[in-house]
Amino acid sequence: MTHAQLDLLVRELLLARTEELSSPQLAAFVAGWSSALDLVARTDLTLPGASNELHQAIHRVVNEIRAAQRNALADPD
Repeated sequence: MTHAQLDLLVRELLLARTEELSSPQLAAFVAGWSSALDLVARTDLTLPGASNELHQAIHRVVNEIRAAQRNALADPD
């Protein structure tokens, strides 16, 4: 998957589900999304026996998703 494809997917997942949310609901959704990424990133706890290569690959994916999230939520101006 390219960065552009990931950006599009994250934008669709974030924005399509948040269009009609109030500000407090939006904040809760984004906080939940971020917490889920935090959990996935904690491979030291969730995958303690995994190889270093797997840990690194998961961290790269999480970082790419976080970057796509920042792009999706950035002010267009």
